[in-house]
Amino acid sequence: MDTMDTFVNHLANLYTSQFNVYRDKTIGSITFAFTAEHYRKDEKYLMTKAIKVWGVENQQFVFLKKQGKAVTVQDLKQLKGEVDRQITSYTPDKKDHMSSVFLGVIVTDQPVDPAIRKEVKRGRKLLFLKYGWHGWAERYLVIVDLREKQVLVNKKGRVFVKGIEDTLNMEVE
Repeated sequence: MDTMDTFVNHLANLYTSQFNVYRDKTIGSITFAFTAEHYRKDEKYLMTKAIKVWGVENQQFVFLKKQGKAVTVQDLKQLKGEVDRQITSYTPDKKDHMSSVFLGVIVTDQPVDPAIRKEVKRGRKLLFLKYGWHGWAERYLVIVDLREKQVLVNKKGRVFVKGIEDTLNMEVE
């Protein structure tokens, strides 16, 4: 097994502790090495569950694909398009929904062009659902550069890729 396969397999195994992980899933025209879904619901009650004070639901989705060739602008556009098409089908139409975060991740062992790095930094999209009454959805593009041991993402998305960075910096056996 090569380095990319080992890294992706190890990362998918780490996600299984808190995410539902689906391996080799095809969405649209892209076959992902794995997709991961996390759902969290918090509620506050007053004396009994019949009197709910507030409730919020948060979700996170990861769509990860491996790419053995150099990443192009067209690859990023295709990934961005597929992830954006999934936003409406993955976000619930409830007033308790607060936020959904979508990560489109490309793992590569090829050099990453500076133009691609710049495109990834601009790869954030924020979408308010029903004018914000039903929360919001965020989409980030992420490139994991195995050669340079770097995770490229928009600055606001750094918190969502902390686990990927930690996995990248540790030795995978």
